[in-house]
Amino acid sequence: MRKKLFSALLAGCMVVAMGSSMVYAEADDTVKVGISMKTLDGAYFTALSTHITEFCEENGWEVTTLNADSDTLKEAENMDTFITQNYDLIFMDPYDPEGAVAAIDKAADAGIPVICCDNSCGESAHNVTTVFSDNLQNGREVGLWVGKNSFDADETISSVLIAGQKGVYAGQERRTGVICGVIESRSGCTEDEAWEAAKTMEEELINNGSAKNEDANFEILGVGWGDWNANGGLSAAEDLIVANPNINFLFGENDAMVMGAMTAVQNAGLSDQVVLAAAADGQKEAYELIKDGTAYKATGENNPKVVAETAVDIAKEILVDGKSADDYEKYTKTPAHCINPDNVDEYYNPDALF
Repeated sequence: MRKKLFSALLAGCMVVAMGSSMVYAEADDTVKVGISMKTLDGAYFTALSTHITEFCEENGWEVTTLNADSDTLKEAENMDTFITQNYDLIFMDPYDPEGAVAAIDKAADAGIPVICCDNSCGESAHNVTTVFSDNLQNGREVGLWVGKNSFDADETISSVLIAGQKGVYAGQERRTGVICGVIESRSGCTEDEAWEAAKTMEEELINNGSAKNEDANFEILGVGWGDWNANGGLSAAEDLIVANPNINFLFGENDAMVMGAMTAVQNAGLSDQVVLAAAADGQKEAYELIKDGTAYKATGENNPKVVAETAVDIAKEILVDGKSADDYEKYTKTPAHCINPDNVDEYYNPDALF
């Protein structure tokens, strides 16, 4: 894997001060960094791209962003552009985890390190690492809070799930995490036992369309696919509510879909009946709904600025300090937090991009 090694001892080098650190760059050498986004249709993705760009430019790097528009072929073409133009490093938010493997490996073969952000790629891919929030623990924290604070101990939780996209590993982790937290908080089992039960329940849900855990008195009556956006969440929730009008809990894999689903809940006149929560992302508008005391009660923090800063720090270690992919774990996770009415003021920033 190619590395840019900078040294003040090399002839023709200049020393550039960046904040409190010193970055060494050859006077005639510009570091070119590519950002391959699966989509820019959504506040999270726009914020992630913007923050990566900002942090890269602070290091004096030249940045180009290409948008795949949720198209696997276009994503591959964008990666080819970065490879043929000899970019030094690529940040990638993969659209299709398995479909992205070939493009990532092609970059790696060309000596270009790829750092995935937000969404994971296939296990066989030769990327440096994938930087994202701790989806499992974020979901678990949300499920624990909802299970402890939103329902009586003897009350049956009758729920529906708004999922993002079939086959996306991050989505599977998020829903499994929420399921784990609910089971753990209501059944009295250990965390390890709750994870095992949650995996079983998640598999049953995806395979059969519904699932139940008797020990936690918790059932999921249906799952709808919302494609990660508010319109998709609205449409999926409308169908689920028609089929299951007696639900008291609706949860989803991101805020955008749950906010869309909230409109469906309101239109059905069920706002006083249905608790809403998201496994992620900690969107500003979701925080506002939590602050305002609505039925939207909890979300997990998946801050695009934190993800971007972490990813760029790794890129700097590779491009400046000479580290390689072997120095990193397969996944690099940001800390997990459940944002709820008790702590939302600590996290809410009205000026945040997302």
